[in-house]
Amino acid sequence: MSAPQAGGEAEARHERTRRLFFAVWPAAGLRDAIVEEYLAPVPPAAGRLQQSAQLHLTLEFLGSVPESRLPRLRELAAALEGAPCVVTLDRVAWWRRPAVLCLVATQCPPELLGLVGALRHALQGEGFQTDSRPYQAHLTLARKVGHPVALAPPRPLDWPVHEFTLVESDTQAAGSVYTVLDRWPLRG
Repeated sequence: MSAPQAGGEAEARHERTRRLFFAVWPAAGLRDAIVEEYLAPVPPAAGRLQQSAQLHLTLEFLGSVPESRLPRLRELAAALEGAPCVVTLDRVAWWRRPAVLCLVATQCPPELLGLVGALRHALQGEGFQTDSRPYQAHLTLARKVGHPVALAPPRPLDWPVHEFTLVESDTQAAGSVYTVLDRWPLRG
């Protein structure tokens, strides 16, 4: 990365940022099935249920990104190669921190692991901080879940992955609103 030119540092501090992440977004039919079969059994007292418009599999969370970096993010995503696959989410898990109830994949397909690895590598090359933990495919069902929730073992959910997306998260009083900014197909 090059050093900012005179005045650039002050401009960068005042530049608009966008809260971004890369994700796999479900098709409408899959989203409806998730709501009916996987969100409906979660008791409302468990925590704040995820809204249907928020359902996704996060690939890599970026956080606040200066708007001027958005074109470069799109370029690096467009240059990634990956193969379509199917992720099977087959286990319910409660994660104490960040206090979420999730549907997780016991086995993550190598194609998805490869995509996440390539994405992290490309992001690191551009100076972005990436998650250092091994990737865990998961679908958040509820947030602010303060204790384990007893649910019947889920029927495995097969999630076809044909593309990945860049998403903006806008925090509002009623909760986060997610907007897909761009999509890239997987063709490998």
